[in-house]
Amino acid sequence: MFTKAITRRVFIGATAYIVSAPLLASIFNKKIDMYEVLKNGQFFDAHALTVLTDIAEIMIPKTDKPGATDANVASVLDGLMVTWAGSKTKQQYTSIIEQIEVFAKATYQGAYHQLPLHQRQQLITELDKTAFINQETDLSASYRHLKEMIFHVYYTSEHASPDFVLIPGGYRGDLSKTELDAIRKRGYL
Repeated sequence: MFTKAITRRVFIGATAYIVSAPLLASIFNKKIDMYEVLKNGQFFDAHALTVLTDIAEIMIPKTDKPGATDANVASVLDGLMVTWAGSKTKQQYTSIIEQIEVFAKATYQGAYHQLPLHQRQQLITELDKTAFINQETDLSASYRHLKEMIFHVYYTSEHASPDFVLIPGGYRGDLSKTELDAIRKRGYL
């Protein structure tokens, strides 16, 4: 599996943004089992957010536990593009959505957002296999980065973590033993 070190800055930035990411206005299309986002986000347009929401939900579906849609993963990703992402990351995320559309048209002769759920699931499964087998392509790198962030945002959300604490206090680099013991006693370490 592709992993990349997540720095404290990235972790805190992603976690803090969960609080201020706006909820996406969407409707559930029962015909194709997909949430369709109705309005543009802060960075992505409504179509791109629809695709992101669906991909995240395919990766982390709702079961007896909340899914990616419940954790507002696409909304947080949209906000991160404005607050955290550099130009390369923004291009990567925009590109992967376009590439998924091309892949859908080549594989199923239809736009991604019009495919039935089983075809979208097959498409993402195939893309996932390809991205981890052949890691040298731009498509592979973009997809793996997107997948990493989807899981990071999900697992740092209140919906996914029963021990969720939104950044308990400020960062202090030097603590006395007494202060450290007090923090441990409160259960933060």
